Amino acid sequence: MDNIPITGLDDLTAHMDALIADPSTPLNAKLFDDIELQLTDFNTPPLLTTLLPRLVQILHTTPSDPTTPASLTTKLLRPLSFSQIVSLAPPESLIQALESPFPAANILAMTILHKAAASPSEVAQLADMQKVVKALVRTWLGSSEVGVGEKGGRVMGDLLDVDCEQEPPARPQRGRGRGATGHALDAGMPTWHDMVLRKEKGEGKLWKRVFADEEVYGLLLDLLAGRHEDTDVTSTTAGHDGHDGHDEDAEERRKQKARQLTLAQGRILRILPRLAALDLEKIARSDSLAAPPPTPSYYAIAAPTNGTTNNGHSTPQPNGTSSNRPNQNGDDILIMNGISDSEEPTPLSFPLPAPPKPGQGLLHFAALRMVDRNDMLMHLSLIDFLEAFVGLMRVTPHSEYKVAVVKEILREALLADGDDNNNDKLLRESLESLPDRAVDEEREGLRGWLAEVMPVVVGDMEERREVVMR
Repeated sequence: MDNIPITGLDDLTAHMDALIADPSTPLNAKLFDDIELQLTDFNTPPLLTTLLPRLVQILHTTPSDPTTPASLTTKLLRPLSFSQIVSLAPPESLIQALESPFPAANILAMTILHKAAASPSEVAQLADMQKVVKALVRTWLGSSEVGVGEKGGRVMGDLLDVDCEQEPPARPQRGRGRGATGHALDAGMPTWHDMVLRKEKGEGKLWKRVFADEEVYGLLLDLLAGRHEDTDVTSTTAGHDGHDGHDEDAEERRKQKARQLTLAQGRILRILPRLAALDLEKIARSDSLAAPPPTPSYYAIAAPTNGTTNNGHSTPQPNGTSSNRPNQNGDDILIMNGISDSEEPTPLSFPLPAPPKPGQGLLHFAALRMVDRNDMLMHLSLIDFLEAFVGLMRVTPHSEYKVAVVKEILREALLADGDDNNNDKLLRESLESLPDRAVDEEREGLRGWLAEVMPVVVGDMEERREVVMR
């Protein structure tokens, strides 16, 4: 250790030993920062055996915010591959970091898992660690920290990209001559080839783990449907005595879980267009024992208490609460997954969606059933998702299956119960305006794609069918 030209190393190791002996010892962040600033790719390897075991133990035991130890650990691990790291730290260490209440520890674990995206074989190694993948899913969707959710989405997306069993898209040839000016490459725009990380076919093991493993896929669906303890707003309606559903603590817990459900749903909606572009069939169909997806909790919250109505498919119709109704002061009340500051019911805007069809996967659940569209915030998130999904599907390789899936989703999303009187007009207007918001080189292609996949509507007076997009 004397041969390592790093100032303050002895002081740091002594401090870490004190933290290990007594976790309540105040953490001296400056000692960690001073060492981190001196680390380089050349002097880091000799320090691994000295510092890493101590850091791992401190991260597991300290009651203090571990931001500075986690930052130093990240710097130490930078030259190492995923397989090298897991040979030094067991999977249990990753699970503990993912389950830590401190965001710094969560992000450290995700940074380590992200290293597996360096090669398909390392993603396959991670996929074999079922408990680690399960902990990643729960932390990604169940953390209240925005930074943790964003990091988890990037990590999961990149890992699934590298693990995808589809051939990576070939780079398109740049056009030549007068006709070249309309090509995306000639316009300097990214193509699907540019958006994909992998350079070779993956093994598909992580896809199977996430979307076919009963425990992992079931956990993911429960978090998104509000059936998991982190997102279940119905489990907090009773008071401490089990009878009073209106005590302040229970109401606050209910709002926290409603917010977490909103975060989880928003996170899956952001990653799904990318996953659909990578392997549409994997997320459009499901043979998992966890399928069909569970009924979202807003069905129960919205169920009427004085009489039952239905939407033509034997599903209770909620009396609901409007997400943008004014209160007595004229202010808008924004609700999240059925939770608002006002309990006054107002007429329903959207009926409950039909039950899922056999074999439908995560894509249909998220696009058509997961979101309570009477929640303004989530309705807008759903529209953003469908815009991204439709736009990205246009640039992926053409197939009849792809067109059929996009048509099926848009038909049900736009025409509730097949009744044009119940259609989602805001979604329709947003999709119709996509070409007007696109760059010139993409405008006509996008119009043609929308004309191909958008559903038809019935003319109310002339009883004629016409394509929505012209």
